[in-house]
Amino acid sequence: MPDTVSKTDNFLKAIEKYAEEQRGKLRSEAEEFQERELNTAEEEGLKEAYDLVQKEMADINAEISGQISKAESDFRKRIFERRREIEDEVFDKAKQRLIEFTKTDKYASLLLDSAKEISSVLKSEDIVLYVRECDLRFEKRLKELFPSGCEIAASDDIMIGGITGVSRSMGLIADETLDTKLSYQRDWFHEHSGLTVVEK
Repeated sequence: MPDTVSKTDNFLKAIEKYAEEQRGKLRSEAEEFQERELNTAEEEGLKEAYDLVQKEMADINAEISGQISKAESDFRKRIFERRREIEDEVFDKAKQRLIEFTKTDKYASLLLDSAKEISSVLKSEDIVLYVRECDLRFEKRLKELFPSGCEIAASDDIMIGGITGVSRSMGLIADETLDTKLSYQRDWFHEHSGLTVVEK
C-alpha cells in the first residue's frame, strides 16, 4: 500500500507541478498579450491623435486661406471703389471748371471755332446744329458759318456746352460738345492716371 500512496503522491505532485508550470505559462502569455494589446492600443491612439491633429491643421489652413482670400477680395473691392470715387471727384471738378469756362468770353470763341470745324465737314442744306438752351444767344453768329437753311435747336443732352451738327442727307453727326470731349478723357485718365489695381 505504501508504494501505491507513494506513487499517488508522486503522481499528484507531478500534476501540481505541471499545473503550476501551465499556470505560469498562461500568466506569462497573458502578460505578453496584455502588453501587446496595450502597445497596439497606444499606437492606434497615437495614430488617431496624429490623424486628428492633421485633420484639424488642414481645416485651420483651409479656413485661414478662405479668410485671406475674402480679405484680399474685400480689399481689392475697396480699392476699386476708392479709385472710382477719386475718378468721379476729378471729373466732377473738371465738369464744374468747364461750366465756369462757358460763362467767359473765351467760350464764345471756342463755340464759333467748333462750328467752323463742323462746317468744314458738313456741307449740305439740311444741317441742324444743337446747342444748350442758353447758347441759343449765338444763333445768328453760328448761322453765318453755314449754308442757308441751317437750323439751330436746343438740346437737353448737352449739359456742359459746345455744339453738335447733324446732316441727315449726308448721314453724318459732328460732335464738338465739351460733354463728349470730357467723357473721352476718362479713357485717357484710366491709361495715364497711375491709379491702377494690380494682382499680386
